[in-house]
Amino acid sequence: VPTKFLFLSLLIVIVATETGVSAGFSIGSSPRAGRHVRDRRAFCQSVNHRTNLSQRSHGQSAAVIRRGGRRDDKDTDAEELEDFGGAVGGLFGNFRIPAMLVAASTLGSAFALPFAETDRVLFGFSKRIYAFTMLTSLGSMVLVVILSTICMNDIAISPARLSTSVQQYIDDNYALEWMMVKSHFYYGTLAFVVGTAFRAWVSITCPVVGNAIVGILSSLTVISISTLLEKSRNQGGGKPFRQNVVCYLKLLLAKGKSSPLFGAGAILWATTVAYIFVKFPHVYLYLSGV
Repeated sequence: VPTKFLFLSLLIVIVATETGVSAGFSIGSSPRAGRHVRDRRAFCQSVNHRTNLSQRSHGQSAAVIRRGGRRDDKDTDAEELEDFGGAVGGLFGNFRIPAMLVAASTLGSAFALPFAETDRVLFGFSKRIYAFTMLTSLGSMVLVVILSTICMNDIAISPARLSTSVQQYIDDNYALEWMMVKSHFYYGTLAFVVGTAFRAWVSITCPVVGNAIVGILSSLTVISISTLLEKSRNQGGGKPFRQNVVCYLKLLLAKGKSSPLFGAGAILWATTVAYIFVKFPHVYLYLSGV
């Protein structure tokens, strides 16, 4: 009974956190979006007008910004602004579909390893780690699906917002949402793989096969993290990963100040994480019978 109560409480905390955070986004779009829409529209009209005049008088073709920010004509200074909403919506969709698949898998297997009084310390600890990683992976993937859906709908119903590149469009309108979707997707995927490794080690009676599966999944995880760090640096304008994390935290703080509901969800999440770290030794002492 105490075990069921503990996991029921943990599940309620996770669902409340993800719901509170996502509800903070459903109130409105990114706080930077409204400020940039009017300025970008007016600036675009002015730039396009001057570009057309230049083309008529000198016969020069303006450099058109393609997807990703690449220019066809490097010798021309003028840049044509475009609406990259479709491309950004597709990027959010790239995260939403795999997140739905992982969420469905974790929902059906989160409680696949029930606790038993006869479990050894290592087995009992592994089962608890498995349940924790699967439940948190489920919560993260649900948040990815919710945020991606909200952003894709916001792109579809909002007026055209013009930018020079896909990255600029994201920075102007969905900077925090994009970072949250990516971070929760990466964590949810990592937690799913780690949980699968613990389940394989506990379920497979053969120690050779169990250790081999853990080693293979661990190597794939390390390779994925290496690629993530490399691509995050490239997509962040060459900034170090630590600097991107600091930027993420600043955006979270700014969003929490502007949206009390979002701030409440973030505080609940931070409190839960701190509680887990504080109580972690207690779990080990309980299993060891000390």
